[in-house]
Amino acid sequence: MASRLRFLVPGCLFCDTLPPMAAALVFLALVLSEFSLPARALVGRGKARLLNVSTGVFNGLVVRMVLPAGLATWAGIATTQLGREPLPFWAGFLLLDFALYLQHWACHRYPILWRLHAAHHSDSELDVTTGLRFHPFEALASAFWKGAVIIAFGIGANTVWVFEVVLMAASCFSHANIRWSGRAAQWLDQVWMTPACHRVHHGLSTASQRRNLAFGITVWDRLFGTWSAANNAAAVGLPEELGQDSDRLRKFMIFPFIIR
Repeated sequence: MASRLRFLVPGCLFCDTLPPMAAALVFLALVLSEFSLPARALVGRGKARLLNVSTGVFNGLVVRMVLPAGLATWAGIATTQLGREPLPFWAGFLLLDFALYLQHWACHRYPILWRLHAAHHSDSELDVTTGLRFHPFEALASAFWKGAVIIAFGIGANTVWVFEVVLMAASCFSHANIRWSGRAAQWLDQVWMTPACHRVHHGLSTASQRRNLAFGITVWDRLFGTWSAANNAAAVGLPEELGQDSDRLRKFMIFPFIIR
């Protein structure tokens, strides 16, 4: 088994670099869209954007150090090493998407998980970089949760690769500061988590934050009663006493220990 695992890891290491590369291209496209079609005129975002991008890069390095071969190898263990047939692509993809919905739901229901997730909600405005703003502890917890689901259900490596690309791209897209209007936008609002829909989730109230929890397809929100139609909520983030100075690295890193 050890020799087979050594054979598996290098290939997965190569494949595991592709999701960040693909998502980086989407990220750049969204940045250009924000400059050409901004939904709101954002000022004073330099410090927040620097923190968000730095956090995204740092989280990628942390997860890679803890899980050297990435989630693709977990998928290989679940199938090749354990001798199991991988789930069909569509089934594995939907299962991972549902698992992320459950994770997000739990983050807004259980205090210990909210302590990790609150750092993401501390951004006082939304733009494409907010999609990278996650505390390292949450990034690690999410990686282990996805890994557990992959092994438990035998999700294939190709499914994991595609899902990771879509997940990173969807996170950046749903937070992007892009003007959203027209029939096409209204149609997409019905099936996918768009910036207009996800802004509801980043509202100041607890009730708002427990709405629109999906990362991609919105079917889970509709099935479990957490869906809310898109609106132009003026204020996002956390109440002032919690969100103050949240763009400073020290405050951001100690968020899990000071939030209630």
